[in-house]
Amino acid sequence: MDETTSRLRLLLIDEEFPYPLTSGKRLRTYNLLRELSRRCDITTLAYGDPDSEGFRRFERDGLTPVAVPAPDRRQSGLRFYWRLFGNLFSPYPYIVTSHTTRRFHRRLRQLLARHSFDLVLCEWTPYARFVKDLPGVRKVITAHNIEAAIWRRYEQQETQPLRRLYIRLQRTKVEAFEARCFGWVDGAIAVSESEARQIAELGVPYPPAVVENGVDVGYFTAPADDPDPGQIVFSGAMDWRPNQDAALWFVQEIFPLLRRARPNLAVTIVGRDPVRRIRELGRVEGVTVTGTVADVRPYLARAAVFIVPLRIGGGSRLKILEAMAMRKAVVSTSVGAEGLRVAADENIMIADDAPAFAQAVLRCLGEPDLRRRLGENGRRLVEREYRWDILGHKMYEYLCRVMQQK
Repeated sequence: MDETTSRLRLLLIDEEFPYPLTSGKRLRTYNLLRELSRRCDITTLAYGDPDSEGFRRFERDGLTPVAVPAPDRRQSGLRFYWRLFGNLFSPYPYIVTSHTTRRFHRRLRQLLARHSFDLVLCEWTPYARFVKDLPGVRKVITAHNIEAAIWRRYEQQETQPLRRLYIRLQRTKVEAFEARCFGWVDGAIAVSESEARQIAELGVPYPPAVVENGVDVGYFTAPADDPDPGQIVFSGAMDWRPNQDAALWFVQEIFPLLRRARPNLAVTIVGRDPVRRIRELGRVEGVTVTGTVADVRPYLARAAVFIVPLRIGGGSRLKILEAMAMRKAVVSTSVGAEGLRVAADENIMIADDAPAFAQAVLRCLGEPDLRRRLGENGRRLVEREYRWDILGHKMYEYLCRVMQQK
């Protein structure tokens, strides 16, 4: 497609209007859409309310929002457990059935009948069910994660027998769904090379693209003041199970080791909508749980070390890129750093068990020169490879290639 003579007409479907920017998925989707809108005319179909902040923001940005009333996706109460029970008899995993409604499918069909779109972009893998049989339009999936990998890690970490059995069933369904859904579309975008290879290994008839997660290097900059040498920070949406597991593991198994060496050390856990067991971590001496915050930067600014103790997850971590942009020393597990072109001991510290993780944090706290070196190298990395304008152009070029496929 000649971008000088024609603009790509794009219909994006998603679970929500990704604003305000309170999670990694929202940050990625919103920033890449903003970049794509320089070259594309974009309509966004999502669950939501026309009076919501996200809907109004999309209107102001020219991203033409179309709202569909959301289903009940609360993860508590009798209705939730009834839906979980009902899913036992569905061939689809719960992450698909809980997002599937006739009204969303009907509105999608109406839009395609009334407007001429070049391409439908499925902004989360479970939404591929809506595009399976759509005729006359190219279709692309954005895979923010390989969902089956996350469910495999859920299963590995779960110790309660009945929950583990249910997770195993869901993992099997997710694996089967992903094995099929990438064959329903004309292209797929992964956030890391390893996940693009996993999609390709499913035998899809197209080359998957890699468009990494990014960071606004102008918004996330080094603070003017020196950090607090007794403060470490972990950030992430606390309504997401992998982040909950990370916070619990850190406070229960790693933080006591750190406090033995540094009795006054404090950790701040920053992230939206913490569930009760995460809020209760705030009762532990030295632990603060903030809940939802308007701006994560002041917390990052005060931190001497930024931690990513993830044991479950997929994709790549925007939280690491944000910390690196602010020249912070980062200590992460291998899972936490997956999908990023980082180098251990050069721009990040990697440790995978509690004693090693504690030791890496203590090294950074005790060696200011190490902290500065890690921070400066991290900043150079994100400026070179993870700016949104670079990634947006890469995504646009891939969508154009999908349009040119025979």
